[in-house]
Amino acid sequence: MKNLVRYSLGVLICAVSALAQPTVSAVVNGFSFQPHLSPGVLASVFGANLAGTNPTTVTLNGISCPITYTSASQLNIQVPWEAAVGTGHLTVTVDGSHSTPFSVSLATYSPALASLNGSGSGTGEFFSGPNLIGTSNPANGGDVLLTYGIGLGPTNPAIATGEITPNPPPYYVTVGTPALTVGGKAATISFSGLAPGALATDQLNFTLPALVSTGSPNAIVTIGSATSPPITIPVGCKQVNSQVTVTKGAIQHPSANRYTQAVKIQNKTSTSLPANASLVLTTLTSSAELTNGGGATCPSSDGSPFKSFIFTGTGTEQTATVSLAFTDSTTGTITYGVRVLAP
Repeated sequence: MKNLVRYSLGVLICAVSALAQPTVSAVVNGFSFQPHLSPGVLASVFGANLAGTNPTTVTLNGISCPITYTSASQLNIQVPWEAAVGTGHLTVTVDGSHSTPFSVSLATYSPALASLNGSGSGTGEFFSGPNLIGTSNPANGGDVLLTYGIGLGPTNPAIATGEITPNPPPYYVTVGTPALTVGGKAATISFSGLAPGALATDQLNFTLPALVSTGSPNAIVTIGSATSPPITIPVGCKQVNSQVTVTKGAIQHPSANRYTQAVKIQNKTSTSLPANASLVLTTLTSSAELTNGGGATCPSSDGSPFKSFIFTGTGTEQTATVSLAFTDSTTGTITYGVRVLAP
C-alpha cells in the first residue's frame, strides 16, 4: 500500500506540474494592445499559468525583462533596451517550468499614446497645465498641452532597462524626432523624452494647432516609418488671433487697488466669426486678479482668467469691446498676453 500511495502521489505531482506549465498566447504594446513592439517599450504578455509560488521570470532572447505586474493570465513587462531589432523569442518561467518560446517582432519604434480607458483607443490622456482635458474641460486651439506615450525609441542620454526615469536634470530626450497631428493639422512639439518618475514612458509637450477642428479630432504620433493608432482629444474652440486685432485701452484706477480697462477686438477678415467668443488673459501679472471674468463660451482649459463676450456686426465690421476689472494690491502695473477663442 505504501508503494501504491507513493505512486499515486507521484502521478498527482506530475499532473499538477503539467497543468502549471506557462503558455503565452500574445505579446502586445502596453498602450495600444497591438503587436507593435520595440526595444525599451512597455508590453503586456497574455497567456495561462503565468504566476506561481515563486516569482515569475521573463526573458527575451535570454535577456531578462523587468516585470511590473503579475497575474495568472497577464504579465506587464519592459522589453529590454538591449534587445535587437528583428525577430526574437520570449520565454516565461514559472516555478521552474518554461513556456514554449513565443516569437515576437521588434521594430525601431512602436509609438502609442495613452488613452483614458487604458484600451489604446477612445479619448486620450491630455493635460492643460494641471487640468485633465475632457468633455467638461475641452482643449482649445493654441493650447500648450502634455500627453504620454511609449515606443518613441532610445534617448540621449541612454537609460538602463528597468530604471525609473529620474527627475531632471538631465532630460532624457528622444533621439528620433516625432511628429504629431491633431485633426490632420501639425502640432508643434516642444519636448519629446522620458517622463520623470515613470518607467519607459514618453512625454510629449506640444502646442495644439490654432485652427484645429473642434469636436473630437484624432491625435496621431509618427516617428520614423511607424504611426500610432489614433486616439481622440476633445476640442471646444479655435484660437482666432490671426483673424482679429486686439487693442488694449489705458488702465484706469477708479479706486484703491482697483483697476479697469477696455479691450477692443475687431475682425480683420471678410469672413464673420461666431458671435460668441472669449478673451483669455495669459501670463497675467502674478499680483493681479481679474475680478469680472468667466462666462460660458470658450473657457480656458488651463485655468487662465478669461471673459466671454459677444461680437456685433459682420465681416470687417464685426467688433466687441470687453470691459475688464482687476484688483492689484502691490505694484499696480498690470500686464498680460491675450488669446481670442471662438467656437
